Amino acid sequence: MTPELITVFQTGNPIALALAKAALEPLKRARSVDFPYPCRTMEARMKRLALTTLLTLALGAYTPARAQGPYDRHADAHKDIQTALTEAQADGKLVLLDFGANWCLDCIVLSHLYEDQSVRPFLDANFHVVNIDVGNWDKNLDVSQRYGSPIDGGIPALVILAGSGEVVASTKNGALADARTATAREVLDYLKGWVALKPTHAAH
Repeated sequence: MTPELITVFQTGNPIALALAKAALEPLKRARSVDFPYPCRTMEARMKRLALTTLLTLALGAYTPARAQGPYDRHADAHKDIQTALTEAQADGKLVLLDFGANWCLDCIVLSHLYEDQSVRPFLDANFHVVNIDVGNWDKNLDVSQRYGSPIDGGIPALVILAGSGEVVASTKNGALADARTATAREVLDYLKGWVALKPTHAAH
C-alpha cells in the first residue's frame, strides 16, 4: 500500500476523498488489484501505477499532516473491551470489536463509512465500538484468538458481543476485508442484521 493512499483516506478532507474515490471507482470490481501486503491476499498485479498516480493527484489537492488513524497502538485492548462490556450491560447495547491497522486501506475506508450520516446515528445508538490494533499481524493476537481468530479472514475484522461477552456475530469469513468496495448502505445493513441477532436477555 502506498503512503499516498493511506494519507488520502486519513485526512478526511472532502476534496481529497472525492478525488480518491473517483480514482477507486473503476477498480471496485477488480478485486485483484495489488497493494503491497494488502489487507488480504490479492491474486494479480494490475493498474498499481495508474492508481498511485491518481491518488497522488488527489493528495496534490490537499496535503495535511498525517493523522494517527483510528487504531491506537498504545491502547489496552483488554481494558477497553471490559469497559465497553460494562457499559453494554448497563445500557443494553452491543459491543463492536473492530480489529484492524492504520496501514490497511480497507480499515481506513471502513472507519470513514462509520462516519456516514446514514450510519453514525445507528452505530452510536446500538453499539459501543472498540478499535483494536493488530499492528503488522503482531499485536493483540491473543485478543483475536479469544474471539475465534476473526483476523484469519483478513482485516478489518469485526466481532459483535452482547454485554455478557457472548459472541453474537463475526466477520471471520472476511466479509469486510474488502471494505474499499463497500457502501454506507451495506455497512448499515450489517449493523442492523447484528442488532436483530441480539440475545433477548441482552435487550435493555
